Amino acid sequence: MARYGGEEFSVILPGTDAAGAAVLAERVRKRVADLTIPLSPHRPGETLTISIGVAGVIRGHDVAPEALVAAADQALYRAKQDGRNRVERGALEETSAAT
Repeated sequence: MARYGGEEFSVILPGTDAAGAAVLAERVRKRVADLTIPLSPHRPGETLTISIGVAGVIRGHDVAPEALVAAADQALYRAKQDGRNRVERGALEETSAAT
């Protein structure tokens, strides 16, 4: 796991297919939501949530790392556009990475 941007993190899950990564991502999303961390004293009732983009490749396939990151990033922004607090899968969904 590594910080990828200001509020973004990247997680690499070797040996995990995209479906498994999406299941794990959903568990993480739900656990964060269940913490009910207040967003701000100025926004009562609103709690912290996370949006997650998942993408993967099959080991040994010739996919540039930048393409994998781009697929996960597109999925993340789709999750944000579609209402936040959700997991979306990217176009390169065969196995092994989540963002």
